[in-house]
Amino acid sequence: MINEQLGDYLITKSLGKGGFGSVWEATAEDGATVALKVLNPQVLENSKVVRKFFHEAMILAKLDHPNICRLMEFFPDGENYCIVMEYVKGVELKKLIAQRQGPLPFDPAYNIATHCLDAFQYAHINGILHRDIKPANIMINEDHVPKIMDFGIAKMGTTASHDTAVSMLSIHYVPPERFDRGTEIDVRADIYSLALVFYEMFAGRRPFTATETSQIMFSHMNEIPDPPDKYAEHLPAEISQAISKALEKDPDDRFSDFAEFSRAMQIDEATHDDVTMIFDETLLDPVLDIEAAKAIEVVDDVVAVKKKSPIGLIAAVLAVLVIVGAAAGYFLTKGKGPAGPPPPPPEEIEIGVKNSKGFYEIIYPGDESVMVLIKNGEFTMGADNYSAEKPPQKIYMDKYYIDKYLVSNQQYQKFVESTQYVTDAEKEGSGLVRMGRRWKKIPEASWKKPDGLTEIEGKEDHPVSQVSYNDASSYCQSAGKDLPTEAQWEKAARGPDGNEYPWGASEPDDTTANYDNIIGATTPVTEYEKGQSHYGAQDMGGNVYQWNKDWYATGERAAKNPVGPETGKEHVIKGGSFMEGSESLRSANRDRYPVNYSSFLFGFRCAAKYPLPDDKLEVMKKLSNEKLGAKE
Repeated sequence: MINEQLGDYLITKSLGKGGFGSVWEATAEDGATVALKVLNPQVLENSKVVRKFFHEAMILAKLDHPNICRLMEFFPDGENYCIVMEYVKGVELKKLIAQRQGPLPFDPAYNIATHCLDAFQYAHINGILHRDIKPANIMINEDHVPKIMDFGIAKMGTTASHDTAVSMLSIHYVPPERFDRGTEIDVRADIYSLALVFYEMFAGRRPFTATETSQIMFSHMNEIPDPPDKYAEHLPAEISQAISKALEKDPDDRFSDFAEFSRAMQIDEATHDDVTMIFDETLLDPVLDIEAAKAIEVVDDVVAVKKKSPIGLIAAVLAVLVIVGAAAGYFLTKGKGPAGPPPPPPEEIEIGVKNSKGFYEIIYPGDESVMVLIKNGEFTMGADNYSAEKPPQKIYMDKYYIDKYLVSNQQYQKFVESTQYVTDAEKEGSGLVRMGRRWKKIPEASWKKPDGLTEIEGKEDHPVSQVSYNDASSYCQSAGKDLPTEAQWEKAARGPDGNEYPWGASEPDDTTANYDNIIGATTPVTEYEKGQSHYGAQDMGGNVYQWNKDWYATGERAAKNPVGPETGKEHVIKGGSFMEGSESLRSANRDRYPVNYSSFLFGFRCAAKYPLPDDKLEVMKKLSNEKLGAKE
């Protein structure tokens, strides 16, 4: 779009692009520099996205404050729409924090904090809740003055519902009440989020050290953070105490508005001068460098400075060689008759019947479950989003089978009845259940009564839950199978192209997965056909978390059929649950728990080796023929 004209504005530079829209630097007819925000063409038919875009323009039109990015114009452009905003020459606070890798110098940090408090109090007085306060939405200009950005999910009114899923928010800045759909959201939720931003500025770190989604959620709901002056010893007590109060779990224990928060943060001029001098003496560099911060690349908590690397140069050379090689091949064959592509190899014929995705399914003899054959080949495992998921790498997997569906209550009941197995929760007499915003050990909670109150009667086709790793592994072994390794699970979820979610790259919704408390309970294992993976496996995202065979570890994996370390303290779980947002549904997302840990959010599926042993092969052929219509 560079050098294109939108209305009265000439686009000169790209400032960023997201899933729904893009932002461009542009020049107005009078020579002024502005920022243009437009929707991406592929979302224009999504009425919900278009309404949110209009909504953001309406919010900005209502606000006129020196620390809030100003709306200048809103107009249609053909079938698209354009928001014209004040251009802020500066950098995201997120990048400044990442560049420092420690506390910000006190004077600019205090200046940013006081201006932000004033801006959000102004917005609140005008009936606006921001609902997505985070360092990435606060721009800092060259004079170290903040400008509040992105009112895309803001709400008019003093209270708000849970119409915006937690999955649309940055998990590090979500107040605990957002995880309880029965709780009203008001200004105190914004206060909590802003306090988390202040904590990072003054303490140089986040209050919670967790990196996995479910553990971050747990921290927001249950963990009392250390006061920020524990990590910044010269921080005035007034500021440290104010931030701690704003981070109280119960909204009633926080400040009632931003003005009260601001008064609690106030220090006198003498204290300000003394602290600036003492505080900054403890820093390696007491100066905020806006230009240097612009060169920082931030992927969650990972920071890298933009610079050319030898690897990058080698990759560029290799790319050129590939292109040159392709051209050489063309000229060598030209004039010698059409060589044509080699014929495709004949398709391997397997036992079973092809599913809607084109992959073979069988009925496994041990528990008569439907299993999908996962083809051999490479896939991308891991991601750059979080340190626990790194590194993303190509992994080769041999063929294997994996359950198409989660193990159901009915299947588990048959196992218990035939083996007299007793689960870890039953042995202990209790299981973990989330009550409101806290996790509690509930007496009598077990696979028969996952929340400690409701029997599974009538939910025979729901996934079994309140099972530990021990309980899941015992079932699989009894059926002649095993829990999937993390690599087996992730390939079955992501497919050969390394999809972000089992169904592809698009964000989840209520037709693809049971998540974010949309329903508030488990659903039948066959419910979400639209959410099935590349291979046709269902519930690889949402409903209940799933135990994996691997002991938890981080770092590079074996390049072929990785199985994790030989020993450990905790096993991997993956897949998200009906209570959590879209971040937990990402197929690379991972968490870990001890072998005897039971929760009403934990279930499993099994995997099996390929080919099946001879003693199972004939039975499998017969069952598959009877139940799936397979031909022997």
